[in-house]
Amino acid sequence: MSETPETGSPETENTAREGGVRPRVTLWASIAILAVVAIIAIFLVTNPVETDEEAATKPEGQNQPAGSDGRCDVPVGDTSAMPEMPDDLRWEAEAGWTWPVSDTYGPTQDKDGYGVCFARSPLGAALMGVSLIVESNLGSQPEAIELYVMESPGKEVYRKTLAGEAPETDPGVFSGFIVDSFTPDEAQITLVVSVPGSPTGYAGIPETFRWVDGDWKLKVLDDGNLFAGEFVTPSSGDFIAWGDTSG
Repeated sequence: MSETPETGSPETENTAREGGVRPRVTLWASIAILAVVAIIAIFLVTNPVETDEEAATKPEGQNQPAGSDGRCDVPVGDTSAMPEMPDDLRWEAEAGWTWPVSDTYGPTQDKDGYGVCFARSPLGAALMGVSLIVESNLGSQPEAIELYVMESPGKEVYRKTLAGEAPETDPGVFSGFIVDSFTPDEAQITLVVSVPGSPTGYAGIPETFRWVDGDWKLKVLDDGNLFAGEFVTPSSGDFIAWGDTSG
């Protein structure tokens, strides 16, 4: 069971979840966990390690969000731990995948074919997490990882330890999300997907996002793990539902 961080400032909004969803659900997870969440361990790839010299020679603004000035200018919206779904939330579908998007809260712009620019809110972070998974399957996995994952020592470790392309996986069904904690600079979100093989019918993907260069980026732990924590499965009502997948 995970422990919800205590409120550290007026900006911090936390949601206490008994049995909160913070599993490690990746290709290197334990067999027991993998059996339940295999359909969502889909976007782990290996990319060439970028040296400090190569990073220093990148053109300024190369990793900025779309837009000529590198700014997103997305309205923040509801920053509570239980945000309401926006009126413009809709479902897109492609190649068997169905996922939620919002023209107001994200993705609101396009960068080289990938959706970017999300609201600086729990909802925006959750929508970004969904986009990371979807884009990693429908687009180029290496490009998606480079775009959506923040640079850090953990990402360097991650690149070095993983080998090969992720196997093809059946599309997951996005059910909702849990706001584990939130500040304007960091959001801990558990994405919830439908997994018929789990005890409750759901499984969680715990993710931590940092606000970097005007948009959310996935934070990798220093040991190279994208996700960490004990594996638990939420029940219906324990999470904020996206709504009807039929749109």
